[in-house]
Amino acid sequence: MLLAAILFVASPARAQGGPEQIEQIEPGRGEWQAEYYGAFGGAGNQSAQLLVGVFGPLVLGAEAEFQGPHDRLLFDSFGPVLLYRAIDPDERPVGLGIELQASIGRDGTFKGVDARAMVERRADDWWWQGNLILRNAREDGSDGTSLAYAASVQRSLGGGTWLGIEASGQLKLLDGATELAPEGRHYAGPSLTAELPIGGKQAELGLAWLQRLRGDGAGSGPRIFAQFSF
Repeated sequence: MLLAAILFVASPARAQGGPEQIEQIEPGRGEWQAEYYGAFGGAGNQSAQLLVGVFGPLVLGAEAEFQGPHDRLLFDSFGPVLLYRAIDPDERPVGLGIELQASIGRDGTFKGVDARAMVERRADDWWWQGNLILRNAREDGSDGTSLAYAASVQRSLGGGTWLGIEASGQLKLLDGATELAPEGRHYAGPSLTAELPIGGKQAELGLAWLQRLRGDGAGSGPRIFAQFSF
């Protein structure tokens, strides 16, 4: 009931039409984390995020999203992020997190809200990540609710380098307008992640090629990810 109320009140907006970003269950308490994500299939979609572990398992932050750069880079939305690290993946075999993220458009109206369940298992040789996303969107008097997903399986190559497969997309229209809640759009492809110490702090850099397998969403293209902890 609480989740339904959050999704209703937030009056969200335009649906995501391309690959979905994999969110991680971090940072920890007292840590800051800056993150960049870019998907360059079709018109392109980019975001910048800043998070801080405030106390206990609670993480607060904000994210800005941009469209482009196929035609030009255009500011799209900005909004708060709240992450609850229910199970720390650094302390338990499998981590679990719940994230809420709302978006406010450049015209000042609410554009969207995502409720995301996150699981992660990281061992010496394998790294598994999965997100299930409940998304509600509302625009011009219409609304739509849908399920989306993002997942990754990678194997260690040694030296903080991981190679694997990433997949994401929009699974199912649950209710409302199809243009705001697309379904049947799927992407997958190879991914490479490198963890590097920079100035005594940890950086994570990722590159993937996400091939459109099904649906009429954004076209195939590269995905870039950069994350810095301090």
